Amino acid sequence: MTPSRRRFLLHGLIGSGLVNALPKTAHALTWWTEGLLPTPPQTMGPFYPVPEIGKQKYYDADLTRLDEASPVADGEQIVVRGSVVSLDDRPLARVVVEVWQACANGRYNHPQDRNDRPIDPHFQYWARMVTSEDGSFSFRSIQPGKYPARTPHIHYRIIAPNQPELVTQMYFENQAEHNRRDGIYMELKPEQRQAVTIAMESRPLDPVNPNAEKLPTGTFKIVLGPQNDTKSTRPM
Repeated sequence: MTPSRRRFLLHGLIGSGLVNALPKTAHALTWWTEGLLPTPPQTMGPFYPVPEIGKQKYYDADLTRLDEASPVADGEQIVVRGSVVSLDDRPLARVVVEVWQACANGRYNHPQDRNDRPIDPHFQYWARMVTSEDGSFSFRSIQPGKYPARTPHIHYRIIAPNQPELVTQMYFENQAEHNRRDGIYMELKPEQRQAVTIAMESRPLDPVNPNAEKLPTGTFKIVLGPQNDTKSTRPM
């Protein structure tokens, strides 16, 4: 069966509700989705930075400082390189990718965050990007601190043409102990947790120059499926 035919049948089953009759196993679903599971939706939470994120320049993907002349934020710098693809692994271009997170202290720059940890005045806290023709995006940030009752994580909002909006979260493999204690993380199925958990490895910032500066770097692949995002909560 060709990928286009398989995709046509999958959308037909979802639209008719018959997909619920398929066996509830990862193997059965991956047969229909070319081996890719859709990235699971997760809560937007109360700290989505409106209206500030709407003012963000799309090409400013360096959260470690407010601008080129600003001091650098506290904490360990990291790089996330990602891609947005369809269920059949087709790169999706011109997709808006929004990210927001806590600083190294575990504090959001949001009036609803009332914990007593200080805000980092040099950290950007959020970014907006648009995927390239190959579906890729990347940003430089700070390893997020542990927010009270949560494991370190980064929030994502994906806005693609002719696709349901996806809000999700990304986690870190090296925070396994905190991850296991996080209720939002643990309510995901094992294969979903694996899909949103990235490993960090020291890599050069310039892939073609092995002598370039190196930073812990992770790769996050976001797979857009036909489902609606039922996990989003309205920001406060």
